Amino acid sequence: MVDTLGIKIGRKIIEKAFTQKIAYSGTNAEYIGEAVPGTASSVAKWRIKKLTYNASKLVTDVKWASGTEDFDKEFDERENYSYS
Repeated sequence: MVDTLGIKIGRKIIEKAFTQKIAYSGTNAEYIGEAVPGTASSVAKWRIKKLTYNASKLVTDVKWASGTEDFDKEFDERENYSYS
């Protein structure tokens, strides 16, 4: 695939609507989960990212549960995954 500037594109971008769940720590979003609409938070069909912040409350890092963007996590278990 080639974009309008003639640059080869390696990945095809697919637009798909996901439902999101956001868990907060104080006023900051700490975990963001995405899944197909209607997916229960207890079902292992979520991808979860964890946000970290600096002292100015700016996002400094985004890490994925179990180090992957795979839709194979339970949002209810978000605090029990390792993030990288």
